[in-house]
Formats: sequence, C-alpha cells, structure tokens
Amino acid sequence: MSAASAQTSVPVTFGQPFKRGDWSSNTQGLVARDAAGNTVPLQADEISTHSDGSVRFAVLSAQLNNLAANTPRIVNFYTAAKTTPSVTLPAAPNWNLKVTATLSDGSVLTADPQAQLVQQIASGSNRRLHGPVASEFTVVAPMMRANGTAHPHLVARLHTRLYDNGTRFRTDVVMENTRTFTASPSNITYSLNVTANGSTLLSQPSFTHYHHARWHKVVWSGGVNPNARVRHHMPYFLASRATWNYNLGLKIPETTLANEAKYLAAAQTGPMQPALLDTNFPGTGGRPEIAPVPRWTALYLITQDDRARASMLANADAAAGVPIHYRDENTGHPVSIDGANANLSLKYGTSSPAVPAGIGSTIWEPDGAHQGSFSYIPYLVTGDAFYLEEAMFWAGWNIAAADPYYRDGGKGIIKAEQVRGQSWGLRSMAEVAFAIPDAHPKKAYYRTIFNNNLTWFAETYGKFTAPWISPMGAVVSQYNNDQSPSYESDFMTIVLSWLSENGETPATTALTNIARMQVDRFMAESQGFCTAKAPGYWLNVKNASGAYVTTWRDYYTLNYGAPPSSCAGVAVEGYPDWAAGYAAVARAMLGSAANAGVANAAAAYTRWVGFTPLIDTGSAGFLTEPQYAIVPR
Repeated sequence: MSAASAQTSVPVTFGQPFKRGDWSSNTQGLVARDAAGNTVPLQADEISTHSDGSVRFAVLSAQLNNLAANTPRIVNFYTAAKTTPSVTLPAAPNWNLKVTATLSDGSVLTADPQAQLVQQIASGSNRRLHGPVASEFTVVAPMMRANGTAHPHLVARLHTRLYDNGTRFRTDVVMENTRTFTASPSNITYSLNVTANGSTLLSQPSFTHYHHARWHKVVWSGGVNPNARVRHHMPYFLASRATWNYNLGLKIPETTLANEAKYLAAAQTGPMQPALLDTNFPGTGGRPEIAPVPRWTALYLITQDDRARASMLANADAAAGVPIHYRDENTGHPVSIDGANANLSLKYGTSSPAVPAGIGSTIWEPDGAHQGSFSYIPYLVTGDAFYLEEAMFWAGWNIAAADPYYRDGGKGIIKAEQVRGQSWGLRSMAEVAFAIPDAHPKKAYYRTIFNNNLTWFAETYGKFTAPWISPMGAVVSQYNNDQSPSYESDFMTIVLSWLSENGETPATTALTNIARMQVDRFMAESQGFCTAKAPGYWLNVKNASGAYVTTWRDYYTLNYGAPPSSCAGVAVEGYPDWAAGYAAVARAMLGSAANAGVANAAAAYTRWVGFTPLIDTGSAGFLTEPQYAIVPR
C-alpha cells in the first residue's frame, strides 16, 4: 500500500483471493500487521468459499494511519482467534447526497436518499460491508419527477461506504437503465449532477444512456479521498488459482505501459463509450479482449502498474454500456431463468414471459462467441459491488440469451453456442460461481447453472460422442461436422484447465478426453504429425468416406498431405511471432493444461516454446500483449 501524499487516516477496501485451506472463517479470524509488527485494524466481508469450506475470496478493509507521501507500507495477514468487534455508526450520518438528472425535454428528475440510508442503518437492510473500518449500504433510489412519480426506467443505485466512524463517505453512484419487464425500455438522454451538503461531487454533461446499460462514478464526501493504492502480493494472488498463472517473470517494457496510457487517453471513456473495446463483438481478428483475460488485465496482473490498472478499470466500465444488462424488477437482481422464468430469453427463440425489446440504437453488437472477461479481475482487485454485479450481468446474459428450447429451459446449458462461445460462456459462469459471496441470495442459482453446464461438458466431451467429438479427442463444430476449430478447442482447454485446477471434477473429465488431441498433437511427430503444424485453424477430422481418422499420420495427411520424411523444414503455423496468434493461444493452452496435471502437457509446453521463441522476445510478442502469457506453475 502506498500514498501519493502524507495522510493521517487512510481506510482502504480491496479484494483478496485465498488458497484453498489457508483460512477458515468459520473457526478463525484474520488479523493484519505492518512490517514493524503493529496491528492494523482489519475486517473481512463478502466471503466466498472453496468446496472444503476454506475462504476462496473476501473483501478486506484496513485502517492505516500516518502514511508518509510516496512511501509504501507492507501489511501482512495472519489467521488468529475469531472475534466479534463492536461497530458504531451514527443514526443519521451527514451524507445528504442528492442526484439530479435533467432530461432532454427539460424536465428534472431527482433522488434524495438520505432518509433511505438512515432507515437502512437502523434496520441493517441492504448492508454489504460491516465492521470497525467500513460499513457499506446499497441504497436504491428511484429518480422522481416533480409530480412525485418515479421514472419508469432510470434508477440510481448508490453503493455507500462509511469510513471513520461514519463521517467520511465513498459513494459509487451507479445509474441504471436496466429493467427487464417494464414496458418501452429505451435510450434516455440527460445530464447529471450529484451534490452533498451543497457541494458538487459530479457533473456529467448531457449524453444518451442506452437501454439495458449502466454507468458509474465514485465520489467522496465528508473528507478527502484517501489517496492510496493497494498492491497485492501477486505470486500469492495467482497461486490461489483465482485466475490463470500469468508469467510474472516477463519484463514488460516501459514503452508498452506508456502506449497503454496513450491508447486510453485517445479513447472515448465517458458513459456509454467504448474505451478500447471493439463495439462489434462478432468481428473477426485477434482482439486484445478475446483471451482468458484481456491485454490490459494481463498487463496489470504482471506489473500492477497504475496505467494498466486505469486501462483495466476503464474497459470494465465501458462494458457496462453494452445492452446486455437486465435487472429483474421483482427480485432486484440480474435476471435469472429459474422458477417462472425458465423459458425467458433475451436474444434467441421465443421468450416466456415476454421481454420488451429495447427502443433506440446503440454502438454495440454483443455476441457470446466473442466476449472478454471484463469485470472479474476488477472485482477481485477492488472488491467493489459494481464489478461483482457486472460479472453477474454478463453470466446472466450468456445464460438467458440462449434459446430456451436448446438450453433445456431452466437448466441453462449453453450447448447451442459455437465452441468458443461455450468456452467463454462457461468462463463467465465460473467467475460468478467462484466470486459471489456465499451469503448472496443468488449464489445457489449461479452455482446450479454452472454445475448443469459442467455436467453437460463432462457427458459430451468426456467421452466419444459423435458429432461433438472425434475418437482422437478432436472437438467438432456442430455447425461444420467435418471440421474441428482447433484454436477454439484451445480456448475450451484453457477454461477447462482452470476449472480443473479449482477442483471441478466434471471439468477434469472433459479436459482429460479432449487433451488427447489438444495436447498430444504437439508430441506426435514420431507418429507422423509434424509439430510445426499443430496450432492449425479449421482441421478436417473425417476422410473422403466420411469416417473419422484415428491415427496421427492419417490426421496429418487429411489436412496437409503426406507427411514429409523430415519435419525439420516445415514452417511453423499459427503466426509464431504474434502474441494474439494461434501459436500463442496454444502456448496458453499448454501452460494451462500443465497446471491442471494433464499428461504430456508440461513436456509439450516446453517443446512448443522452442518452436516459438519470438513470442517471448519479438516486438509483437508477449512483451506488448501478454494476454496469453500463461505458464506452468
């Protein structure tokens, strides 16, 4: 933790993943001490657990005092005896936030939620964090017309965090146009002002807020913004298996980080604007967000540089403008397909109950097969409710966008997607299933849908099941039954490997079977398949007679002609000098599979690194775009 200016009181809240078995919050407390051995006040909230009951993730809040400018302070965590500290908050804190929106027709909407916060403090309702350092309440404030009626769609969600015994306030002002069933959802044009006790905290010029989208801005009142930044112990962060094992040994050049800042400065980053995201999701090409995590997120994991962090959060915020955000007015949560909503659909097929179509165009074309992981790592890093709900919205859309007939209604199985869509959709479900707090009302729902999909993956890809998979383990596209999308299958292997590392047994079943093709093709040179051709693109799996090939020599012949007498002169496929090419995807796949304990994966990884040295050292390699720089642990 470090501060840019001297401060006497610095409360900080952040996310922290934990290794399985390191801390059991049911029987143990967690304490913090600085390098001098002084106790640092600490609280833990929003806990999610591993299958053994130990903590997987928690939102931590610490109170640091007397921080010198630009001086890091190391804080270590230890398990200790469990205690229940007392918490004191003022009954009516001096928050007094007011939100004012002026619509394009000149009419004014206001939210004055002080009384709601007072009521919630008294009742403990909608409370997210609670302890001696921080308490946080989510105040949902309808935007009211002058005649006392609420706007049907525009709502302010105010994640209001109280520090310093309830005298300093951090409010994440979230403006939503996300209702699912209310008639006539449409784009809304307005300007916005946020004030507290007569002071202006936020002034947003007029813009058009898309239907089924949201945006946010953090404001501080009652004292200065604690000017401090938390840096995680990244080796432990990655060792927790909360995400893939990115190569912390990469020496990212200053020019790469400077360029990231330059790209972001030149981008549009206001509400509903795209930052560095491609607005046309179905578009082709090696985009920086199409990877296990996006370029900017990988840069942050490897460097923890402020410029990479700014890019990561700006792009997560931009993804909030994509019109996939549907909040169920009946539950207050992102829409789900349980109960009466089993046949609800947000994109394909017929929806029952009906969902009104959005009115007005947007810059976005969302698509399940070409989506990034936008908000999961931001949540793990910040612990902010906004990013957790973003992850829930994206997972919820992946589930509910599918045609109810093909997804088996309320089971939510995303089998109708392309192979890459199945992979990225499963990743989005896993992110929420792993991160959502155990006490959250929708925990069981997300875990159930995730389990349904894991079971389907194990049953479909865990054995030879024509036409889904060939006898050699090649995943077959259901939209082209004679070909296997090799690189998309690498995506699937990457995701299944991460889930297998996290003890998801059905993922291991599927992974073990498809790895026979995905991993072993890098080790089959002695059997007639040149390693240089292993990355591939679309590869045939059936011969002219319509029968699946069953040997590596026949597989090579089918796609590349008769194997040469020596593979030494065969050109390496898959853009072997480019960080976003198929060769780099294969590197990430093999590194991930090695971490999941797949047979031959570690040896195949080492072998493939020898074929692709420019990915590590070249100007277009991992030093500029490390989103596939996953290595064996």
